[in-house]
Amino acid sequence: MLFASVMTRPESQTAAVALQIFGASQEGGAIPFYGQMMAAALVCAAPVVILYLIFQRYLVGGLTAGGVK
Repeated sequence: MLFASVMTRPESQTAAVALQIFGASQEGGAIPFYGQMMAAALVCAAPVVILYLIFQRYLVGGLTAGGVK
């Protein structure tokens, strides 16, 4: 996270850095927009979860095949 926030340009930021900047962009102690932040986090996390559910069989099979002598 620190590497991505320091070394990337605004055009090529990772999703985690963009979420951090969005959360920190509130003015003068205003209440954060938790609903919008959670919606953005869901949009960022959903593809990873969906890909895991699709390829779960292959991931588990590869892990168990590597553990057999």
